[in-house]
Parts: sequence; structure tokens; C-alpha cells
Amino acid sequence: MRELIKKLTPKPLIELYKKLRYVWIQMLFRIFHLFPIQKNRIVLCNVWGYGDNARYVAEELLRKQDGEEICFVTNHPETAGEAPGIRFLKTNSVAAVKALATARVWVENNRKEPYITKRKGQYYIQLWHGGLALKKIEGDCAEHLGEAYIQNAKRDSAMTDLYVSNGEFCTNMYRRAFFYEGEILECGTPRNDAFIKGNPEKAAQVKRRLSIPDDTKIVLYAPTYRDGSDVTAYQFDFEQTRKAMEKRFGGRFIMIVRLHPLVAALGDVLVYSDKILNGSHYPDMYELMLASDVLITDYSNTMFEFSMMRRPVFLYASDFTAYKKERGFYFDYYTLPYPIAANTEEMIQNITNFSEELYKDNLQSFFDIVALKESGRAAEAVAEKVLEKVR
Repeated sequence: MRELIKKLTPKPLIELYKKLRYVWIQMLFRIFHLFPIQKNRIVLCNVWGYGDNARYVAEELLRKQDGEEICFVTNHPETAGEAPGIRFLKTNSVAAVKALATARVWVENNRKEPYITKRKGQYYIQLWHGGLALKKIEGDCAEHLGEAYIQNAKRDSAMTDLYVSNGEFCTNMYRRAFFYEGEILECGTPRNDAFIKGNPEKAAQVKRRLSIPDDTKIVLYAPTYRDGSDVTAYQFDFEQTRKAMEKRFGGRFIMIVRLHPLVAALGDVLVYSDKILNGSHYPDMYELMLASDVLITDYSNTMFEFSMMRRPVFLYASDFTAYKKERGFYFDYYTLPYPIAANTEEMIQNITNFSEELYKDNLQSFFDIVALKESGRAAEAVAEKVLEKVR
């Protein structure tokens, strides 16, 4: 019903409503600044749902909880499921605005909206939703993001007390691209902890949730975001690729297609079967990765994260020239330690000729170059920082 009303409402009225609502939220935030800061209140934020780095820090806080109030603010609180001990709040709701204005600690996965200003006595940890990156970010591609975005990014970094990094490359990137000179904790990436330590029980849970037999392997196809509604760049012969996986690696394979959250609805127009599944609405990408045996992506930093498990990664990039021009890369794409294809035939050839020994050697050399520091206890390290401030 809500979507129908939006479709029937003239665009000028929708824009007016948004402006008035924003003014109202801004006023509320300033009013709540008059309330005292609650020393035991922690607010974690992830706009896309209960997931990413913020989720894994929240769960670590939950394990260590001793009277602290843990709030999680997101556009999609319905993705939370069962998480007793965490209070889920809708982004820009009255309750969320009050929690942010009165919390002792903020833990953020993205950028905060311009109306949000930090008070004296509040502590702000920026996790970011990336890490080791291929695509240039923020200040390193400012010409593609617009002045308003960059100004808010600078404002947000100026409020930040601590960034969390997974190594030397990431730290240098954050200082430059995020206009940041403050403290950086090189402890790893919370969402990657399970890739380092392993979590077979969680992987088995994911399979059960998706009704996938234990003895069936998963190839996860997870391309990155592109503007517009054209799905051409996401398409290749899924079934032939799945069969090639079975032939090269043995056993039975299913493929899960998981588009970026910003274009997840486009996943509904792709063609599926009992062996090609639509995973675009699965709430936690990192659970899918943990349960998968092989990853296919394009320009997403998930290539680096998934390969921390030393599992095979294949790249499908049919629009390389256009995409590189749009964003720019930190690395020479064709020197990455992952086989690259521009069409189905090349993809199948790369799978057929895949050498596990050569792949692992190239992978280790790459991780050595970027000075990767994934500890497997990043969420714990961040949680300890949070608890230092509230106890």
C-alpha cells in the first residue's frame, strides 16, 4: 500500500514532504541534545540492515553485555530476526534520533546524515563498509561524487574519534580518501573474523535456511552496484558456469546470485531454476560468503575478503572499460590474483584451467604487498574500545 501511494503521489509533493520531514528530524535532534548523555547507551548504525561490520560488533557487545543498552539503527529493522538484548530502531524515527543524540558511543558503518552532530562527551567509531578496496573511494574519486557528498564526508570524519583498518594499505587510504588525521586501529575487519577463524556451524545454518543439502557446494555470484536498471552487465550463462564448476572441482554445485542491496530488486528479473537461486534478498552477504565454496564477482572488494579463506575467486567483467572510467581503481585490474573473464567462454576456460597451487601463491604475494592485518578478532577489539568508554 505504501509503495502504491508513493507511485500515485505527484513528485513535487513527495519532494516537499521529504524537505519538511528533514527539517522536523533536525529540530528533534537539537531538542534531544538538551537531554543528558546516557553513559551506558551504545548506538550502532548500518543503513542497509542488520549486517556488515556493525552487526558483528553488536554481537560481540552482546556477549560482553553487563547492563549496557545496545541500540541498532537501520533502514531495515525487519532484517534483524531474533537478537534478544539489542534494541532495533528505524532510521530517522523519533526513537532513533533520541538514541543518537543521547548515546555515549556511536559505531557507524556508513556516513552520518548532515543533521547529526556529535556532542561533547560522545565517542564516534567509524567502521566503514569496506576495507581493502579495488574501486577508488570518497576523496580519491571526489569528481564523481559531487561537492555536497564530499563536504559531508569531511564533516563526518572531523567528528570521528577512531577508524578501524585491516592493514597498511587501508590505513593510508583512509587518511587520504577520508581526510582524516586521527586515531586508526589496525585490528582487522569485524565482518571478516569468521573467514580467518572459520565457523562451520554458521555455514551449515545458512545451507539449512536455504534448503541446500549439506553435501552440495555453492558458487556465489555477487557483482557490485551499477547505476540504472540495465542488468546486461550482470548476465552470463549461469548454468554452463555451474556445470563447469562441477567438472573442475567435483561434487554437486548450485549457484546463488546476490546483487548489491542498492539494486537488489533487479535480481528478480534474472532467470533462475532449482540450481540457480536468487539470493539478492538474503539479509547478510557475509553469511552467504562463509557458506560458499567459490565466489564470482567483478569489481567488488568481496574478492579480497572471500579469498582470505583461500577459496577460489573468479572475476566476470564484461564492462571493464566503462566501469574503470566511471570510478577508477587502486590496483591494475589485470594483475590481481584472480582469473578474469569478459564472457561465458572465457569464464569456463578459467574454471577449467584453474590451478589451486598457483592461485594460493599469487594470493599470498598480493596480501604481503598490501600488508594485510586480519586478526580474526576485530569485532572483539572494537567491542573492547566501546566498553572502555561506557564503563
